[in-house]
Amino acid sequence: MERVHSLRMMSRFLLLHSLILISLFIAAATANTSSTITDRDALLALKAHITHDPTNFLAKNWNTSTPVCNWTGVACDVHSHRVTILNISSLNLTGTIPSHLGNLASLQSLNLSCNRLSGSIPSAIFTIYTLKYVSFRENQLSGAFPSFIFNKSSLQHLDFSRNTLSGEIPANICSSLPFLDYLSLQENMFHGAIPSNLSNCTYLRILSLSYNDFSGAIPKDIGNLTKLKELYLGRNRLQGEIPREFGNLTELELMSLLENDLQGMIMNFLQFYSSLCLHLYSFVCSSIMLHVLLFFLSD
Repeated sequence: MERVHSLRMMSRFLLLHSLILISLFIAAATANTSSTITDRDALLALKAHITHDPTNFLAKNWNTSTPVCNWTGVACDVHSHRVTILNISSLNLTGTIPSHLGNLASLQSLNLSCNRLSGSIPSAIFTIYTLKYVSFRENQLSGAFPSFIFNKSSLQHLDFSRNTLSGEIPANICSSLPFLDYLSLQENMFHGAIPSNLSNCTYLRILSLSYNDFSGAIPKDIGNLTKLKELYLGRNRLQGEIPREFGNLTELELMSLLENDLQGMIMNFLQFYSSLCLHLYSFVCSSIMLHVLLFFLSD
């Protein structure tokens, strides 16, 4: 009798356990489906904001008859099936960027470069916790820096170059971007001083601020960016002398400072040598000039 009772208890336990597992499986499947629909709707919102698609790329490749993860320009996580990569660059698309893209909660890489997108950059995009790579290069975007960008500690690559963005770079730009290694704002309409806080982006390898309207002195704190390999500050209204702290940039390979209002003996050297370089192989000459300059600054 006792054995029968034990078997009944065991059967009830196994049945309960099975029901719990089935419930969890159904809940997970439902959540996955819901998340996939959220991602699909975000991408369809982007498609709806495109007013001209000369190659009919989106019309041919983005439709509800196929899973989102099979759409051209989209990649997904193999387990969650959430969108992790969105790349629709160089398609000559005209339109605006919807805030719905902020619903792509697992997005890691966003590349909308080389199109004709206009309007502002939605702050909602920078609420995505996983975002590491963003490129809006060569569009017609306007307005100031997105306000939420400074909460994105995951960002590593940020390219806003060749747009019509304006305003000042916020002084705290690097306070919450500890892993940023690429920052390009060149060929925009930014003005004001270059923030000394850029020195807090200690992983920066490439910093490009050329072809803007920056003024004032070059912050000596940039000399603390010891991982920097390329530095472009040309075509602005910068004044004063080149900081001697640049002598700390031992990894630097390329640098442009010309067409500013910089003065001093070091700048005279650069101007003389760059003129001489016109008659020589430019890359070799520039490399020699840079190494001589860094040696002089570190002396």
